[in-house]
Amino acid sequence: MTVAAETPADQVRRVAGRIANYLTRYDAAHDPRAVFAYTYLRLTTTLELSLRANDPPFRRPEWVSGLAQALAAQYFAAMDGIDSWMATHDGQSGRMQAVDLPDEVSQPWQDVYAATTGVRSYVLEDALFAMMAHMSYDLPVALQGMAELQDAGDHIDDFHRMNAVLGSSIDQIQQEVASRYSRGLAVLDRLLARQDEIFSNYGIRLVRGMAWYNAARLQEPTAAAAATTSIARSTGAFIREVRSPDDWRLRFVLRIGRWLIPERRSWPVVEQPDGARWQ
Repeated sequence: MTVAAETPADQVRRVAGRIANYLTRYDAAHDPRAVFAYTYLRLTTTLELSLRANDPPFRRPEWVSGLAQALAAQYFAAMDGIDSWMATHDGQSGRMQAVDLPDEVSQPWQDVYAATTGVRSYVLEDALFAMMAHMSYDLPVALQGMAELQDAGDHIDDFHRMNAVLGSSIDQIQQEVASRYSRGLAVLDRLLARQDEIFSNYGIRLVRGMAWYNAARLQEPTAAAAATTSIARSTGAFIREVRSPDDWRLRFVLRIGRWLIPERRSWPVVEQPDGARWQ
């Protein structure tokens, strides 16, 4: 009996299944990383369904699925590094700073974890900060690591189609995140109105487009060092801008908002272990 070859959609489905495993663990532990894990799972599932329906028609579906896998590998490595650190530093996350995490965890994910664990953070920040790390750092690194990037002109149309698919789904996903983790998200959304563009159709297209540019810089020997420094620092700079914007009036409003708005989250009942529905 001949076994059917795995399709690009099947490969992306496997990625979604693994993300679902992380989501299940984070939800059960009431870990703030669950917010982005859910967002990432929904984005990945959206891409899988697009590939399966051939809508839009990608020129090289195998390249699209390859990029999805390479990008997810960056995320899994960061989360596994954090989990390993937590296993030997139980109870210390409330006092940690980014530098406390091991070098195996990239600087952007160190910054995200320090900003969302052990201090007052909100659901929207959990999503925004992690999305910034994943798209501004993980994505150019994943792109740079794919040999086919040398023929970038052959793939930029598919990359643009990916951006359109993912961007068009983000409004619905933001509503789902609010319903799942914080019904007060709309209140904080208004407070962070100037910073949350990344959690939008326009924002995803913009940041992913910048990632393509930075991946090309990483490929260029004379620009690689500066590009590496830039993408490593961008998430931390973004977090600082959200937490303490240059405009003193906005800083004041945000501080009052943080004082008034409770840091409570709702947590779903964990019903789907081991990502079984994606197997």
